[in-house]
Amino acid sequence: MPVRFFVFIASIFVATLLLFSSCKGSSSAAGVTSPSNGGGTISGISGSVMGGLSPVKNATVQLFQAGNSSPLGAAVTTVNGTFSVPGNLSSGLYYLLVTNGNAGSGSNNQIQLMAIVGAGTSVPTTNVTVSELTTAAAGTVLFNFGLLGSTGSVSAPGSANGAANALTQYYNIISNNALNTGNSNLSTTIQNSVNSLANALASCVETSGSCSSLYNAATSGGTSASSMMQSIYNALTNTSQASAIYSVALSASSSTGFSMPSSMPGGFAFNGGMAINSQTLSAGNSCTGVGIDASGNVWVVNDNSSNVTEFNSSGNTVGTFTVGSRPFGIAIDASGNPWVTLQAASNNVIQLNNSGTVLGTFSGGNNPIGIAIDTSGNVWVADNNTTTVTELNNSGAVLGTFSVGTHPFSIAIDGSGNVWVTNSNSSNVTELNSSGNTLGTFSIGTQLWGIAIDPSGNVWVTRNATSNNVIKLNASGATLGTFSAGQPLFFSIAIDASGNVWVTKFNSAGTVTELNTSGTVLGTFSAGHSPNAIAIDTSGNMWVVGDVSANNVIRLQSIAAGPNFFPYSGPIWP
Repeated sequence: MPVRFFVFIASIFVATLLLFSSCKGSSSAAGVTSPSNGGGTISGISGSVMGGLSPVKNATVQLFQAGNSSPLGAAVTTVNGTFSVPGNLSSGLYYLLVTNGNAGSGSNNQIQLMAIVGAGTSVPTTNVTVSELTTAAAGTVLFNFGLLGSTGSVSAPGSANGAANALTQYYNIISNNALNTGNSNLSTTIQNSVNSLANALASCVETSGSCSSLYNAATSGGTSASSMMQSIYNALTNTSQASAIYSVALSASSSTGFSMPSSMPGGFAFNGGMAINSQTLSAGNSCTGVGIDASGNVWVVNDNSSNVTEFNSSGNTVGTFTVGSRPFGIAIDASGNPWVTLQAASNNVIQLNNSGTVLGTFSGGNNPIGIAIDTSGNVWVADNNTTTVTELNNSGAVLGTFSVGTHPFSIAIDGSGNVWVTNSNSSNVTELNSSGNTLGTFSIGTQLWGIAIDPSGNVWVTRNATSNNVIKLNASGATLGTFSAGQPLFFSIAIDASGNVWVTKFNSAGTVTELNTSGTVLGTFSAGHSPNAIAIDTSGNMWVVGDVSANNVIRLQSIAAGPNFFPYSGPIWP
């Protein structure tokens, strides 16, 4: 297979990536319903509370802003389970919390149900149902975004983007108060997980307060849960107790309407993967790299079209700009200027401004592919047909050419300004300091391609061919772990704000796989045909480009948690 793929380039100031594929197609988004009242202040939210198929009467319904322990409004449900809660919303993530009530078996002070209702003023004002199903979905979303605490407390997302992403993910799971089966990414595994968790919660809601079966099944460190929300956290955290919780769920399933398999599937876990929404965007021909600037604009390199396409953060095309023959890699400097490598015959590096105008054409060595920019604004280029990397200053002048391994491919720069290079034919990674002096050469296996640095300074490398592994090194180059995330080949790698690692799998199924910082697989997600280049924006959206036969750029919404979550102090649950 010819070497014509690219990889993620990480820098402390700049989100940069490189890789290649083909990209054109029509714009489409599927599976998401985002009700909005059109903005402004709302006078209240009305709806009903259900315990399975029965209304929950005499329950307290409160409207909360995530991270704030004081409710914005409250009401008590009628005999039919209906309510109307007043409240003024501005920014943040909002949810309804239901406590106490009677689902038909007597008064139950153990009830805790919830539904996410909005981000900012995008809120449905009528016909909101709160049930075990919405509670399972809301708990899963909050857990995925790092907002659900071990005691059932809720933290606030640190930005409007984080709140919007959480709401989008919730609507990817729930539409019109039921599972959003119109979302093709809502896999059977996720549906089984949410329905089963909802049934487990129903075992508690639809009694007169005897929740011991749920609490004893949902343990943590051998200690039973003491509330429904703590049960959700434990169920999503500890895969070893899935069987016990499943048994509780199965016993309640006949009275709820939440369908689940009659026997537990092999490997079943309640946090079976996040529901996502995908959007297919039109770019050029044979995309080979993707980078994101500080304004959230996305720049895609189109190899066979000799140009780059710029999208805004919503996926709308800003412009297409000619750069020259066979562009491959891309990195974006602190001023928002994209730098693009031109491989093969031209062997140049092109600098654009943030409007797409060419500012300069500079020598990039021999077959420049990988590219990254350090905190001083110097540009580092992998000369793939040689054993060197070239350093340019921010005016494009060559500062030096430095020896690494054979066929250098990708470059990442750590927080100390050290330059890490994968050598695709040398079976090693080279570390240079900012002056180009070799700090170390680390042997970790054959066909090394992608490289990225996590927030702790650890180095992650993709290894292709027969091994198909992801290697984790510490800042000194010592191997911390070798992890498998399925086959076939890995090409590109990116790391989100939570430190989770995302790798592309170049196959017809078209997937990306997420690993946590320990190398455990958290999920595998559909990402178009044969994805290779990958970048994550500050909203937690992921941008993936596929291979020449796929002709697309895929925007995957709300996969990554997004940056800067902060907790509040004090319990949210009365």
